[in-house]
Amino acid sequence: MLIVISWFSAWWWRKYIELHDVHTGRTTVLRVLPILLRDKDLGFFRTSLLDDPEAHLADTPVALLTVVRDNITDPIHYHPVNVSVVAEDEVVTSHSQLPDASFLFGLIYALHLNYPRGLTSTFKFVQKVLLGLEDGKLSPRLQTLKNELMM
Repeated sequence: MLIVISWFSAWWWRKYIELHDVHTGRTTVLRVLPILLRDKDLGFFRTSLLDDPEAHLADTPVALLTVVRDNITDPIHYHPVNVSVVAEDEVVTSHSQLPDASFLFGLIYALHLNYPRGLTSTFKFVQKVLLGLEDGKLSPRLQTLKNELMM
């Protein structure tokens, strides 16, 4: 775990310095958290080309859809056309960057909705650590990541 965090930290800082944009760091953190927490992203983070963004909305209870002009295979898109919050196969809102659309994490908490399957640890970490919405004991996995990132 420490090796992954060290690699992530070095890679993240290189990207941050390279692009000089606060959205770069926030986007990277939101996309890498499921990897660090060993969650399974079962279609929560989706990517679509500008030509046909609606094609990726079938059977979508909740998702963040990143619409890009080209290069759909990149794992992280720093300059998308837009990022849409999708609920029940419908686009609810659209934003210019992934961090702007991350209010979804707080909304799911506020409305007492179930977390997307496979991303429970990611949602708990964002809500409890990054947003500070709920005081309480963290699971060992979340506490370890929090300690490593706060060093």
